[in-house]
Amino acid sequence: MNFFQLQNKLFYSKKENAGELDSEGEQAFVPFLFNRWLSFYSKELPGFVNETLNKFGSIFDDKQESYKLYYYLIPRLKWKRISYIKKKKKDKEEIEGLNNIAKNKNISARELLEYVELEKKLRK
Repeated sequence: MNFFQLQNKLFYSKKENAGELDSEGEQAFVPFLFNRWLSFYSKELPGFVNETLNKFGSIFDDKQESYKLYYYLIPRLKWKRISYIKKKKKDKEEIEGLNNIAKNKNISARELLEYVELEKKLRK
């Protein structure tokens, strides 16, 4: 059982006797991933996740009990696609160029990036 099968079982199907995990599901159950997924689901859920699941999820040492908390506490949700935005990576050439300039000027690369951002703001 993978993450998506567990996700369907926890949030979308909610069938009877589904409140138990088998050994394969117990290995695949990672509360952090479900908390992260729930925070992307809607704008209201991050507060709920922080106030309940993050606080009370750590009470249980057993994954079976944590799973039951998620199963019985979170109502059945409608399926919807979640848009996840990945962080953009900078080009290696750009980073190397900035590092060389920073070495030349005897400042840190982070400080140079702050100067570049400040210049961009001033140009606008």
